[in-house]
Amino acid sequence: MIIAAMPAYNEEEHIAKVVDGASKHVDQVIVVDDGSTDATSAIASTNGAVVVRHKTNRGYGAAIRTCFDTAKKMGADMMITLDADGQHNPDEIPYLIHAMNNGFDVVIGSRFPNNNGHHIPLYRRFGMKVLDIATNMVGGVNTSDSQSGFRAYSRKAIKVIEITRSDMSAGSDILLQAKKHNLRIGEVPITCSYDSGSTSSQNPVHHGILVLIGILHSRSLCIGTSGLLISAAMLMGLWIADIHELSFALLLLFVISICAGIILQSIAKAFYELKKGDL
Repeated sequence: MIIAAMPAYNEEEHIAKVVDGASKHVDQVIVVDDGSTDATSAIASTNGAVVVRHKTNRGYGAAIRTCFDTAKKMGADMMITLDADGQHNPDEIPYLIHAMNNGFDVVIGSRFPNNNGHHIPLYRRFGMKVLDIATNMVGGVNTSDSQSGFRAYSRKAIKVIEITRSDMSAGSDILLQAKKHNLRIGEVPITCSYDSGSTSSQNPVHHGILVLIGILHSRSLCIGTSGLLISAAMLMGLWIADIHELSFALLLLFVISICAGIILQSIAKAFYELKKGDL
């Protein structure tokens, strides 16, 4: 059985179209209503989705965790996750399914292959690349779009991935776990619409910093030098939060600082293991 699962928070404007579109390509659609105060649940249910509702808003990671838990209970052979705000095109679900049938355990719908992604606001692209670099460096993952929520997971991936974070860094943590469990990770190109009318409730700079800290914290790198650099980066991010287009020089310094912290911690860990005789 193939299911599509989507976290949703106050998406009454878009949820019917997304559910209807996904239903054409999967056996069952699951909507995890993360404490919405509008008619998201009622509309999703009316359009044939199985709705799992959180009484309060717990965050993206908690909603994705519920998606995985529900897929396990249903005995799903494959789970497709996508956003409920209309940014992802459900008609591209077959691209992910086809890739999964070629032996992958996790398939990421990437917005950036083949020179795509030019329509994404520049400051968002820059922030996405920062998080891609951090995810790839910390976890040894090789992906061009670590923050994409349009993904496919095999039965094996559904079984072994355990989401512990409730915030937006859960997306990167899933990839780090996939690498840890030697799951095969692939990518397919997708499109993404930023004209759906849905906007994030979080400032993108603030959001990006929180995700980056979550990535580093997930591998116990948020200490020592890295901790100091991240603290400085947080202050910098708060200062530039409302002037994205003018902040690239500072963001570049932010990236260099984070990378330096990762490298220094990695070197320290290597010397420690060498001293123990592990290398």
